Amino acid sequence: MGSYSPIIVFIVNILRVLLLKKVMDVFLSADDTENQTLKIGLGIYCLLTTIVYSVFQVSVVYEICNCSGIIGLTCFYREMWKKRLWVSLVLFSLDMANSLIVLFVFGDLAKFQQPAIQALLLLICTTVISHISYPSEVKEIAFDTKQTLLLLVIPAMSVIVLSVLMLGELEKLFAILISVCMLMINISVFYLYHVLIENYINSRDNEIYRQQTYAYQNQLEVIMESQSRVRALRHDLKNHILALQVLVERNKTEEADQYLDSMKDFMTNPQEYIKTGNDEIDSLLNYKLQKANEVLNEVETKISIPEQLRLRSFDLNVVLGNLLDNAIDASLQTEDKKLKVTVKIDKGILFLYICNSCRSMNGGKKDFLETTKEDKVNHGIGLKNVRRIVEKHHGEIEFFYENDSMETDVMMYVKEM
Repeated sequence: MGSYSPIIVFIVNILRVLLLKKVMDVFLSADDTENQTLKIGLGIYCLLTTIVYSVFQVSVVYEICNCSGIIGLTCFYREMWKKRLWVSLVLFSLDMANSLIVLFVFGDLAKFQQPAIQALLLLICTTVISHISYPSEVKEIAFDTKQTLLLLVIPAMSVIVLSVLMLGELEKLFAILISVCMLMINISVFYLYHVLIENYINSRDNEIYRQQTYAYQNQLEVIMESQSRVRALRHDLKNHILALQVLVERNKTEEADQYLDSMKDFMTNPQEYIKTGNDEIDSLLNYKLQKANEVLNEVETKISIPEQLRLRSFDLNVVLGNLLDNAIDASLQTEDKKLKVTVKIDKGILFLYICNSCRSMNGGKKDFLETTKEDKVNHGIGLKNVRRIVEKHHGEIEFFYENDSMETDVMMYVKEM
């Protein structure tokens, strides 16, 4: 029986490793290339921890190897190091607490059954964690330094307490109680994470709705100004007709054309850059383009869309709002300060093209842009939200840099009313 123990430990360890990966996948994201290397890393980690456990069982050597392996596995995910460290510490704390609970409860009576019991406890923990409802975009969110420290301090202190517990000689019942408490505390960290996520999403949504409110308010002012010009022209319409009639009778065609152009200019509202009849797009673009015209040297627009679209104004705000904000900010950092925006609908497909001047960077096609701002935690999430909305509508987004200009192409499937 003893000769088969390492094989049994290895088989049970495969389940434990898969459970750890399941929790990692909830909080961290990896592309196809990273997933391939992750599978190799999981195999190495599983084999290494099996060998170390078979030789040393639950000990300082095993826990150091286990902790290093979990941290190493998170490196295969494309996330900020702070988030990877938090996930590593929480998982290690859970796994370590499970190990010590089994060790203190059963001791040497279940020497080779310990991995199976430990995996069972980890399965229970994973099941509890999986019942916590996390939004689909949870992987894209990164917290600031204070929030990160709040999340890190609990598992870090748990590791210290459990390490002291493993090295010390406390009463068995007391050691079990502390281990269980550490386990419950670390599970509660996921609920704390959930609360922070909800607060973040609510703040983000409130900011988007606030911008929508400003856009609608701006559009209302534009409409009121246009109506005021119409009323003013209507009030003097009789005099304008008489003046035009005199010019026509005297064959002063050129003067009549100039007079009509003056009337046209009077009717034109300088704040109404876009007038498609689609309230959501008109309000948003007029709001953004008004800001662009105030700070940029050249702004060119070409908008051709129907009055009604089956597209949530919230989604539209995320895509147009973030991309225009980024384009305007990038243009401001150049001497040319140019912006070109094209939006059109063709056979149920929305095409958005933005070209703006920008600072030098590596040329060519880019599937994704990283934020150039120093605070990478609080910036760059807008582009991730844009990509999420584009994918939601089965579309594509591409960036292309050439000759100090950044071109953004977006395609989304939408339906006309």
